[in-house]
Amino acid sequence: MTDDTIKNDYQLQQYAEAAAEEIAEEIEQYGGDAWDLAHEHADACEHVIYYYKAHAICQNCDTENGEAFLEDIGGPGKDATYNSIAVLIAYGELHARILDTLFSMGD
Repeated sequence: MTDDTIKNDYQLQQYAEAAAEEIAEEIEQYGGDAWDLAHEHADACEHVIYYYKAHAICQNCDTENGEAFLEDIGGPGKDATYNSIAVLIAYGELHARILDTLFSMGD
């Protein structure tokens, strides 16, 4: 088994930048909404889907954006688990970083 988890902010940022580049190319070729495409990419990302990978992001990276996302959606909910909270934070962090990169590409 390989350890392909995100180990630091640099790796997470590189992942987000690669995703943003793919999304920018898709928008250029086929059109689409940056926010929706960033959501789709982050939501389907292995680093969000698999608990141990989401935990790695929460443990190894700045998750300020992910924590703000969790707060924006009203918190984790009454039936939240450690795993579900990690997934929400990892999703929120990745989504925000993808969008930040996409919007900075236009500058």
